[in-house]
Amino acid sequence: PETPSLYLHPHSPSSITCRQNQATIPYHLLPPMSQWIIMKSLDAANCHQTCFGSDSNTLPSSPQPQLFHTSNRTSIYRLNGTGFKVILDTNLPDEEIIRKLLHEKNVSEFLPSTCRKRQVIDVTSFNRRPALSFKWASGITLKEWLPEARSGSRTDLNVLLRAAMAVAKTLSDFHDAGVVYYNCLTPENIVLAPVEGEYTATLIDLSGALVYRDGKKIDIDPKFETQMKDIDLKSLGLILNQIFQVDGPTDGECAGDDNGNCEGQEGTEGYSDYCSRKRGKPHSLGEGLPLYLVSLISALLETSTESKIWYASAKDVYLDLKNMAHNSSFFLSKTELDDSTVKSRLRLRGDMFYGRKVQMSMLLHLIQSSAVTGNQPLMATIAGYPGTGKSALVNQIKKPLTDLEGCFIEGKFDKHARPDAVLASALNSFFGKMLESNEGNKFMTMKWRVCDVIGSVSNNVMFELLPNLQKWIADDVVAIDDPSKCSSPAKCPSVKGIGTSHRLKFMLCKLVGAIACRAHPLVLFLDDLQWADEMTLDIIRMMIADPEIHHFLLLGCYRDNEVNLSHPLTETLKAIKKQGISPVSIKVGPIEKECVNTLLSEALCMPPSLCRPLANVVHNKTGGIMLFVLRFLASLNDDGELWFSMSPRRWVYNLEGIKLKGIHDDVVSHMTKHMERLPKTMQMGLKFASCLGPRFGSTVLERTRSDDEFEDSFLESCVELGFLQTFGSDEYIWAHDQIHQAAYDLIPLMKRESFHLLVGSRLFMATKPPEMKHMIFFIVDNM
Repeated sequence: PETPSLYLHPHSPSSITCRQNQATIPYHLLPPMSQWIIMKSLDAANCHQTCFGSDSNTLPSSPQPQLFHTSNRTSIYRLNGTGFKVILDTNLPDEEIIRKLLHEKNVSEFLPSTCRKRQVIDVTSFNRRPALSFKWASGITLKEWLPEARSGSRTDLNVLLRAAMAVAKTLSDFHDAGVVYYNCLTPENIVLAPVEGEYTATLIDLSGALVYRDGKKIDIDPKFETQMKDIDLKSLGLILNQIFQVDGPTDGECAGDDNGNCEGQEGTEGYSDYCSRKRGKPHSLGEGLPLYLVSLISALLETSTESKIWYASAKDVYLDLKNMAHNSSFFLSKTELDDSTVKSRLRLRGDMFYGRKVQMSMLLHLIQSSAVTGNQPLMATIAGYPGTGKSALVNQIKKPLTDLEGCFIEGKFDKHARPDAVLASALNSFFGKMLESNEGNKFMTMKWRVCDVIGSVSNNVMFELLPNLQKWIADDVVAIDDPSKCSSPAKCPSVKGIGTSHRLKFMLCKLVGAIACRAHPLVLFLDDLQWADEMTLDIIRMMIADPEIHHFLLLGCYRDNEVNLSHPLTETLKAIKKQGISPVSIKVGPIEKECVNTLLSEALCMPPSLCRPLANVVHNKTGGIMLFVLRFLASLNDDGELWFSMSPRRWVYNLEGIKLKGIHDDVVSHMTKHMERLPKTMQMGLKFASCLGPRFGSTVLERTRSDDEFEDSFLESCVELGFLQTFGSDEYIWAHDQIHQAAYDLIPLMKRESFHLLVGSRLFMATKPPEMKHMIFFIVDNM
């Protein structure tokens, strides 16, 4: 009696009017219990048709709704594009059932229209029981779709990948909107539909979804948000594991109805039980799956947090899957573990190249200009700190230059070798490669031009300087590649020894001009110009200013931290500019964090999102210096901070330990400390090798050894560790002069003079008189 009387508004069946003050209250704003009392009263008063439809035992429609699915908890009916969900749990009071249905309706209305979720129409009545009406989602459930996708003789991973993308995208949209799915995500409550070659995934059950951020609260506990998302991410891992299980789903799957209600698993307790059964089998990932996919799924399924590697958001999972789908030829190609990976040995190539798009574009434009136009010689200088990847940048142009049938000549200056022979050695090596290529007819016109420039065979100066040139002109087939016969800059006849006349410089310029032509544009690359001699710098100036040289590009790399305003290279560049020629200046600095992340992703065969925490730490500690990055990663692997785990079949790392790891200010000091942790025999071999210059043969190194000072497999181990690179059949060069310097620093400063004397003495004693001419420079340089 104390409660105001309410009656149904005659002109607005969805509103309730108070008889005392004539106030109109929208029906949907009433408390759930009041709604249910009114609905029951209307049902009893035979007025059900006015507000909810007919009072028959089914909802008003013709034809009648068809039973689509039933279980001991729910029944699903469908009528055209509308579905009805009826909760059959007799243990729940009607008030609780209404509250559950209204919760689904509220979550559906809270999610934006861009989220692919079940679109709830209203809470209604069906057979005098509470019911949920919703728009029927187009498509089929993931459980129905998987057998069809695997029906062929060979499962298409790209198709499975795009379905996985769709699921991750929908879950990511939920999280972006501030909603966690929270209940047991299974193939039964995911509806897939094809759209323009892709898939869309709709989550058709919102009974367990929770709104953890409604847009009004700004003081959300980050820990709470992480915990909510983590439950969904674990569930997503289970779904992806089932999608990519080529042999079919694993045992112990959760049995659920078509709305994703896991039977007998209400709340998070049941979910945890389910996950414990499923996630205890990371080994269930099928053999033959791409390693990138295995890493992604295992990171979601991994129960141990020892490695501290996990996904922070569903969006990261989606982006990684998207990268795999868009570059499937790369990400999905590697499926087998190599021996080094199984042994947890990280292999990093010294020529790895990332980023540098602007610099690469400038170089390609210069090559195109020299090949097409080529009216005058072009020059570009590439400056940067040691180890930033200047040489690696130049190496990237070799393929496009080969496509243009161009020629590439390269030489490298070294502070431990005489610089006056670098240019001659580079030209001699070029003609040696021409001999070995056996393409004499292809370069016949070039040979005629060279003969016109060189003149008669009696020109001993040029032929003594370039012995392979004489053999190439004489149509000989054996190149001179012996280190004693000019294959090494330190062993080439000294240019100063045979005269520094203007005629010799003139002949070298004309020889370069004879090689370069429209059909075969020439690129001359000289590395470490900061150590170049005055004669070579003068030849460079003459070549760039020579109007008779066409289709020619000169590239010179140097360390800008070692070149000041008074340096000879600076003076040469000024002289070139005074002649009206402006060399293009290209700066090479540290690589960006994203490039380090890409490097790690490719080296470890892991999705980029899983490598990003490690990439941030590595970049901060190394400053993005490419050589430093590679050596630091190698040291992490050696120290056990980065290793391959066979259980999840992916690389793992101890991020906290890496953060605490000390590091030196420069690459040389870091690598020297790294080398000091190697076995004593390995260190001794590095000391002897560092005294032999930038390039040496295995026979030369062998003559420095006494007894078992270093192992027979020393050179192979150095190549495997990235210290040395093979050059020819029996020669080795240091992978970088910084590595050479680090090995040399293993010799204490006070003992270097005596150590050099020891090396020179052993070489002298082991060399027979007929071989003395070949070994004289190695011996003299050390004695």
